[in-house]
Amino acid sequence: MKTLVLTALLFLGYHGEAQKSNTMKTQNEDSRKISEILEKDYFEGIYTGDVARLKKIYYPGTLLFGDVKGQPYAKTLPEYLDGMAHRQSPKDSGKPFKGQVLDIKVTNSIAIAEVKVKMYDFDYHEYLSFHKLDGKWLLVNKMISDVAESKTNVVAEKKSNLIATLEVLPGFESEVKKAMSKLAAETQKEADNELFIVSTRNESPLTIVVYEIYKSDAAFEYHKTTPHAQAFFEFVKGKIKDDNIDLDFLTLSPQ
Repeated sequence: MKTLVLTALLFLGYHGEAQKSNTMKTQNEDSRKISEILEKDYFEGIYTGDVARLKKIYYPGTLLFGDVKGQPYAKTLPEYLDGMAHRQSPKDSGKPFKGQVLDIKVTNSIAIAEVKVKMYDFDYHEYLSFHKLDGKWLLVNKMISDVAESKTNVVAEKKSNLIATLEVLPGFESEVKKAMSKLAAETQKEADNELFIVSTRNESPLTIVVYEIYKSDAAFEYHKTTPHAQAFFEFVKGKIKDDNIDLDFLTLSPQ
């Protein structure tokens, strides 16, 4: 009888260890698959602005929440993808981009991935929820926080003050000034723009002078990547002297 009991206990112990080993093996394989999705589709899709690539890894009803520049952020998946389709991609902006997987936790058919994404002048810390549906891991919820905002709150950045000057070529005055008015209206809606005043020189009506103030240098850099700024830069090609906008940065004197 003792021999039978001992044999049974040994079998149960081995069976339990085998189950544990199989579970860990499955979890490791699932972690690898999720990591591959993040590296090959998620980060690459964001970097290149490839909406089709991103769409295939999201569940259609995915919601996105969090904060950006200290403001609440809430979007449906269609809203998020539409915004991405109409903005300049991080790749085309020429700015540094980095996606990093910090951790992945898997429990059966659910998982959480903790990642960091640095793009434009944002530094996002993200928690991404995954669910395994029909054998395929899909992103079902996205939570983001712009930690760059909290960093700038610790050390206040100096404001970005500048004067932009452009010389309009003869025959394009009306078109360019109309486009500039549209740019001004859109720029003034930016959260970190404090001033955008357009004027012309009295002695040179074809010279447009714009006085701009932004809350920080990063805010000005972000402004240049916005759809309305990019549209203006593209529109004035061939309509301004040397296709050039001169920028003179100013330092405010202490009061």
